[in-house]
Amino acid sequence: MTERIETDVLVIGSGPTGLTAANLLADYGVSVTLIERNPGSGDEPRAISATDETLRVMQRLGVMDVLAPEMLMDTGARYFGRGGKVIADVRPGAARLGQPGKSQFDQPVMEGALYEAAATRAAIDLHYATEAIRITEQQDSVTVSARRHGERTTGHNGALAGDQGLDTTIAADAPTHDLEITAQWVLACDGGKSFTRRELGVKLIGSTQVERWIVVDLLDVPGTPEPFASFHANGERPAVVVPGVKGRRRYEFMLFDHEDGEAMITPEVIAELVAPYQDISKVTVRRAAVYTAHQRVAESYRQGRILLAGDAAHLMPPFAGQGLNAGIRDAAGAAWRIAAHIKGAGTEALLDDYQLERRPHAAQMVKLSKLIGSVVMNTNPVITRLRDVIVPATRIVPPLNRWLTQMRFLKQPHYLNGTVYSDVSGVPPLAAELLGRSLPQPTVRVADSEHALDELLGTGWAWVDVAGHRKLVIETESGERTAAEDTAGVFEHAAGTVLLVRPDGYVAAVVPTLQRARALEGLAAKLPGLFAGAKLGN
Repeated sequence: MTERIETDVLVIGSGPTGLTAANLLADYGVSVTLIERNPGSGDEPRAISATDETLRVMQRLGVMDVLAPEMLMDTGARYFGRGGKVIADVRPGAARLGQPGKSQFDQPVMEGALYEAAATRAAIDLHYATEAIRITEQQDSVTVSARRHGERTTGHNGALAGDQGLDTTIAADAPTHDLEITAQWVLACDGGKSFTRRELGVKLIGSTQVERWIVVDLLDVPGTPEPFASFHANGERPAVVVPGVKGRRRYEFMLFDHEDGEAMITPEVIAELVAPYQDISKVTVRRAAVYTAHQRVAESYRQGRILLAGDAAHLMPPFAGQGLNAGIRDAAGAAWRIAAHIKGAGTEALLDDYQLERRPHAAQMVKLSKLIGSVVMNTNPVITRLRDVIVPATRIVPPLNRWLTQMRFLKQPHYLNGTVYSDVSGVPPLAAELLGRSLPQPTVRVADSEHALDELLGTGWAWVDVAGHRKLVIETESGERTAAEDTAGVFEHAAGTVLLVRPDGYVAAVVPTLQRARALEGLAAKLPGLFAGAKLGN
């Protein structure tokens, strides 16, 4: 007999993007059903770099206490040219979102923490060992037919499965059970080989050229990890070395077209590849696999009431470290919009803004990743010699050198089209620069205690009134008002303005203090009733 489920939102896929979205949606007060074809959260170390924006989302979900001890925080990158000469040391600029600009993490640990968070949220119904097999769209809902393999399971933490002696395989002869899930919205986070994207007929746009890399993850590496990833752009076999905490380390080696992938990941070949960097005879090889890098973006992120997110929406090379981070941005950008629509607070135009904002930035990251790879990981002798001269020479042009060494080429999202009120008349120029960007998150003082600013913003919309003399007044949708001191003076340049902050932490409007109504009227076509009944003005 087919089991029938009704839910506000169906999330397909429980990787970092899907689990992040599910947790956020639950926190926004909607019911969530999550299905995942595997029996538990992931246990393979794939993505490895997290930005400050990703960690800010993790902070909001309450998992940083678990993640932080498992991360190498605040890291940079060191680039070596031909002959092993250092050609650049690169570090993110000063932290502005309350977390380090770049940190190294272990994906199974992150997925496990997000899984545990989802398992404790009553609004989330977890169905593992369950795969989507058919999608039927209605005018105001979507029905997904799914098939469970084996008994009903809410999954397990993949990072702990080995320690707990869990059998993580699904028996080939396991009985199957059919489900029919009807949801107001579907958020597809089902990876690069997305069933949903194929079922909808959404094309991938971009280069079909693929690059193969050997990925080797080690455990039990002795010593203190270096606070940077090493890019060995030697012009022969480019390699990347990424350290981690608790004895973790990753190596990535370019695989040439004529080489057989399976033959190149035998223990003997792996030992030979890693030998110039370390002896692996006394460490544990956690994984050795061939990774294929693509450079493609989905033609559309939305079809009706179905949204694509994460690798289902974009595939990019690893060189900018943005694949997972783009997925977390997708989850954050989609979740609050879906919740608003379900609650009657957001229109169809609000959902259209998801693609309008997220797709262009993801496409930029794909291009940037490809560009970094073509410069750093090139094997052409002419290009590599020229690169090794030009990059160090940027030191004689300080602005160019800062652009390179402070990773300013890695553009953060700046949404000037989408869910923003773009009229900044009467606003100081520096304050206007906050529009469409992620709100800075300094530590602020409330009475005799200090708080991260996000702790005061809540999970919904908020006003941040910059009153001058480092005084802030935060007002949430529920009407709660909190006076705080901006002890570091982060918002001094915005004195006399009020900032309208979205649930995802982006600034939707910057207007003079007494002109809140102007911003709300400008957003009314997408968010009718926002702060309805609140006393506007001071």
